[in-house]
Amino acid sequence: MFGPNAWLILAGTVLVLAGILMRRWAARYDLKDAAIDSAWTLVRGKRTAENPTAVEAKLRDIQSQPTWGGRAAKTAGTAIGHALAQLMNWVAIVLIVAGMALVAAALFWR
Repeated sequence: MFGPNAWLILAGTVLVLAGILMRRWAARYDLKDAAIDSAWTLVRGKRTAENPTAVEAKLRDIQSQPTWGGRAAKTAGTAIGHALAQLMNWVAIVLIVAGMALVAAALFWR
């Protein structure tokens, strides 16, 4: 029913979608993305007391912990999340490129 080209396109599409989902997950934990988002919020003039920047929200989350130990644990979790997000970004890029290569191979393979 399906030829090899259809299976390559399907596999490539799945890889690209998995890569996109991984990048979306990693964006929540990436501090570089938070810094860029915060700068963009300030440039557009959208920062208010009710609408803090992404970095301010992360800092408030850490400061809301009742004890020093809780703050340390939250800070460590944020740092570990950032490190994992960096790794996941690279894995996601590899998946997206591999998926695009499979789709391209299917389109040009006769």
